[in-house]
Order: sequence, then C-alpha cells, then structure tokens
Amino acid sequence: MTNEELQQIFFVECEESLAAAEAGLAACQAGTHDAETVNAIFRAVHSIKGGAGAFGFAALQAYTHTFETLLSDVREGMVDLTPGLVDLLLRALDVLSDHVAAVREGAPDVDDAAVVAELAAAQGGGGAKPAEEAVAVAVDECGPAASADDAELDFDLDSLLDDLVGVDETAAAEAGETAEGWLLHVRPHAGAMLNGGEPLLLLREVASLGGECILCDTANVPPLDLLVPGQGYLGWTFRMPAHVDEAEARDIFDFVGDDCSIAMGNDAAIPAPRIESALPAVSVKQAAESRSQPADSAPAAAAADTAAAASPAAVAGQTIRIDLAKLDRLIDSVGELVIAQAMVAQRMANQGVSASEELTLLDSLTRDIQESAMSIRAQPIGTVFSRVPRILRELAASTGKHVRLSLSGEATELDKTVIERLGEPLTHLIRNAVDHGIESAEERLAAGKEADGTLTLSAEHRSGRILIRIADDGRGIDRERVLAKAVAQGLVSADAQLSPEEIDNLIFAPGFSTAASVTSVSGRGVGMDVVRQNVKDLGGRVTIESHFGKGTTFTLTLPLTLAIADGMVVGVGDETMVVPLAHIVECLRPEPGDLQAMGGRHMINLRGRYIPVLPVGETIGIGGSAPDGERGVLVVVDTEAAGKAALLVDHIHDQRQFVIKSLDTHFHQVEGVAGATILGDGQVALILDVDGLAAGAMNILSERQAA
Repeated sequence: MTNEELQQIFFVECEESLAAAEAGLAACQAGTHDAETVNAIFRAVHSIKGGAGAFGFAALQAYTHTFETLLSDVREGMVDLTPGLVDLLLRALDVLSDHVAAVREGAPDVDDAAVVAELAAAQGGGGAKPAEEAVAVAVDECGPAASADDAELDFDLDSLLDDLVGVDETAAAEAGETAEGWLLHVRPHAGAMLNGGEPLLLLREVASLGGECILCDTANVPPLDLLVPGQGYLGWTFRMPAHVDEAEARDIFDFVGDDCSIAMGNDAAIPAPRIESALPAVSVKQAAESRSQPADSAPAAAAADTAAAASPAAVAGQTIRIDLAKLDRLIDSVGELVIAQAMVAQRMANQGVSASEELTLLDSLTRDIQESAMSIRAQPIGTVFSRVPRILRELAASTGKHVRLSLSGEATELDKTVIERLGEPLTHLIRNAVDHGIESAEERLAAGKEADGTLTLSAEHRSGRILIRIADDGRGIDRERVLAKAVAQGLVSADAQLSPEEIDNLIFAPGFSTAASVTSVSGRGVGMDVVRQNVKDLGGRVTIESHFGKGTTFTLTLPLTLAIADGMVVGVGDETMVVPLAHIVECLRPEPGDLQAMGGRHMINLRGRYIPVLPVGETIGIGGSAPDGERGVLVVVDTEAAGKAALLVDHIHDQRQFVIKSLDTHFHQVEGVAGATILGDGQVALILDVDGLAAGAMNILSERQAA
C-alpha cells in the first residue's frame, strides 16, 4: 500500500474521530456524559495525534498534543468539566477540524495561537508542555527515577523496578501460569518519541482496560550520562483480564505503526519477562498479520493467537473499507443485471412462453442482490447533521444569536450520493434560518419568546422518499416585505396577484435577498437559489411552510436512492413512461359522470374528497393522449405541490423495477421528467417527476385563470 493510500485511510479515520469527539462533547454540553464519554473524546484526539506524527504533519501533531493534554487533565479529575470548559473544547475541536482539512488539502497551517493559549491556561498543571518536550516528559515519568505520584498509573513503577530488577524468568513464568487472562508485551522502539509519541499515554489506555503491569524490563536502560531522551529503553508486560478482547487492546496502538512492538499471547506461549528474549520484535502491523499465519509458521504468530481473538463478538463487528468507485461499479453492474432480467422476461412474453420457475427465481435473486447492493451504499443522515453544531457556533460568533439544536431521525438512512450532496443546501438553509428567521435576543424577549432560538432538524422515510425538515421558531416570512422587494428587483410586476405560497417561493429567485446590507453570512442573494437547484439535481423538491411571528419550516423531499427503483409503466399518447411506485396510491378507471369541471379544471370525487385530474400528455406536451379522464386511466399519486392528485394516462402496461439514467449529461432539464430508463424490449422510457408534473399542471391552470 502506497503512502498516499495510507494517508487517505488516515483522513477517513480522522473524520470518524472528529465525529466521535463531536458527539462526546455534545453529550458533555447536554449533561448526559459519563467517564467513558470523556475517555472516548480523549482517544479520538489521541488517535489523530498519532497519525499526524506518523505522517509528519507537525502543526497538527503539536496542536493535538496541547488539546489532549487538557483532556487528560479532565480525565484524571485535575480539571473540572464546567460549561465554560466544554465551550472551549468545542472551539478547540473546530480548530482541530480546520487543521485536518488543511493537511488534507495542502493548505497553509491554521492560526491556532489564541486557542492554544486558552487550552494551556485551562490545564491543571498551569500550562501546556510544548510538543517538543513530550519525549522528555514521557522518559521522565516512566524512567527509573519516576515517582508513583508522577506515573499516574494503577501501579507503582518504583516498587516494580526495585522488585523486578534481576527477577528470575522461570519464577515469573510460573507466577503467570497461575493467573487468569492473557499477556500483552509493549516495547517502544528507539526514536519512537521523536514523532510526538508518549508511551505513558499508551500505558494508561492499557491500564484503563484493566491491564495489570506485572513486569517492567529495564535491562536496556543505560547509565544516566549515556541516556538519550529520544530513545526508548523500557518494555512492559501487562496481564490483561480474560474478558478483554485482543482487538480492544490493539486499537490503542492504531497509529503507532512500526515505532512500537507489541505481542499478545497466552501465558504458556510467552513466559519471559523481557520482550526481546521471549520473541522477535513484532510491529503492530505484523501482529495483525500474524493472525492469518499457520499455527507453526513463527513464534510471533503463536504468541498472537490468543483466546480473546476467538470471541464471536469480535468477529461480528468486523468492517472493511471499500473504494467508492468500486462500489459504484457494483451498483452499475446490478443495474445492468436488472435490465437483462427484464429483457429475458419480455422476450419470453413476446414468444408466448409463460414464466418458468427458474425465471421467477432469477427475478427474486436479482431483487435480493439489488437490495443488498443498495444497502451497502446507505448511510445515516446523522453524518450530515453532525456538522450543524459547528455551523451554529460560527453563526453565534458572527451574529450574536445563540440557537439550541434539536435533532431527530439521525439514524435515517439514504444513498451515499445524496448524503454527500446534501451538505451545501443544508448549510445555506441553516444560515438563512439563523440570519433571517431567528430574531435577536432582545426582539425575542419583547415578543414573549425565550432569548435563545431553537432550530429543529428531522429526517424520516415516507412512501419510498426521505423528508428532511429544517424548522426555526423565528419571525417567519414577512410576505409583504418579500413581495415589495421582488417588485423592486423586477422579479414580478407591481400588479401581480400572488398566493402566499407563490410569495414564499420568491426567496428562491436568483439574486433575491431581503438583507439590508451584505455581511459574511448573507446579503448577496446567492444562497436559496443554490438550495433549490441542488435539491432539484438530486431529483427532489423544496417546500416552505411559514407563519409570521412563529417560524418557518423548509421541507426537502428526496429520493432514497439515485440508481434503482420500482415503477409502473404507462402509455401516454405514442410514448411509454414510468411513474415511480413510491408516489402511487391507487389506480382507477372513472365511470361516466365521475369527473366534474371546477375552476377551469377537471376534478374527481374520490370517496367524498375532490382531487385534481392532471393530464400528463398536455402538461409535458405529448400529442395524441386522452383529452379527458373518461377515456383514460387515472393514477392517484401523492405530491408535495398539490397533495393527492390523479395523473391522466392512456393505459397501464405493467409494474417492474427500473434503472434510473440521468438525462442531464446529454439534454437540458425537462420539467416533469426525472430521468430515463431502458425497458425489457430495449425501448427508452421517460421517468416522470411526479412533484414537478403536479407543479407544472398547477402553473398551466393559473395561466388559464389569469387569461
């Protein structure tokens, strides 16, 4: 594996560590944390530091050293976790995110001097030790002259050194065989501390798992006048509890690389107190590889073959990283398989051959493969929501408005492609809500509200789609002001008669803004139109619900996947089209007299409720279609623009899976069309954008009424 590939893995793990630290600090802010929460935050920062040192990212390494020192003080109870300190840690985490982004993009180093000074001032020892002093500190605390108080471990190094110098190895082995558990041997290599490594922190992590240090190997410690601070001289042997899994211990050394040897084994396999005399030096990578070697291949492999590794729980939680391009190729292949299966079924039908048991089985297996492949791409939307707290902190600093965040549905899953493209529109909507929607503390108090605003983010599945809501409890949309601004900018005529919904949608017009001045947050009118276009590119829609003085809710309706879906194949004029099954409620053929003309359009009474009839052919511009519902078929669908509506088509062919092919690459955007697909007979069929179709039909009706 090349260095670039290793770096990419490091950056992915940085994202995971940053997310874990963010979640932990959020729990601290909410008061729902415990000791393990603080430990998790510390481990996340420490993991980033280890990787930064391994790859030579000096600025990132130095910053995380100061950050983790304060976290260590908090973990040891030297510093109280007050609300003020949590705010500092959150700001420090934001700077850490900037550091990671800088090294990932090759950008200049981040200016972190102010935050570093605050972190140092907050430390229990009265200030942070510079990163270059970390080596000396580690040797000082772990060397022969260290005191029990300095070591801060669950064992006394002084007494261990006194007791174990010249210890009989056979006696140590016999003592080991009588205790339960397994042995972990740790030895930093020469120069291990030159990259910011601190063996003491690793030993603390081992001790926190319940490890008991039974031996400290001091055979390689030179006389004081020959001691080099950057060298590693000590080795340690821990007895680990039987219930601790080997994988948990190995996680501690994730980013140490070849700078430290570890070996794990049962008592019989590794009886000696000195690591070098018991087995060859084994790096973390080698220890992992030894798990796949034959039992008699090497002593190191036998040492690593512990009883803990056989735990079923460890196997159940295994994961593997896959290049997204490979996953995309798999999805494309599954799509072609779906098309091929449909072609086989179509050919058999054309020849008058009934579906065989084998073809039915093929259809079932194809669907199972498709669902499994799509589930691999599914990710929880919480990965997008996790970025919001930082956005709110930055907005609080620039606007002075403090906003509480309420989240629900973070576990809702959707396609990774959708997840990746949600970040920008979501950021625009949040910035708009804070800057334009939520009032200042003084205005809120005068209106009888709490001083701090509330922003609610939620996600849910509904009828094969995902609904994401961004709601604030601010002032709502001032429609009179919006309309006046739109008239002044020439977006609408002064005598235009617009409905409340149409006025609300004016904020999506390019260049539109109601801000009195341009700020770092808003005022240039290049936000909301980007939101609508980005969501439209994903095959979704944005709707607004606003109540003046109470707040505004933006709802993003998106497809769960951009690849394969179920649909109903229909005929409209001379064209064959597909209606996504997720929108369809029912189908019916109306009887004479069921349709009634109301307000310039046809309506149908559906069990006591009148719903509009939308002629698909007329809306899209396809000739030869049925002019009225009495000679066609009505497909009742659920839309965002018109609620329930009935699409008028000529006839229904069948229902099947279809592979979505984008038209944007070769054609311009067609209103009411979401894409295309290839049918079993090789024919290309357009996929209807039901929400866009409904909006287009309503616009046609408005134009008729205006005429």
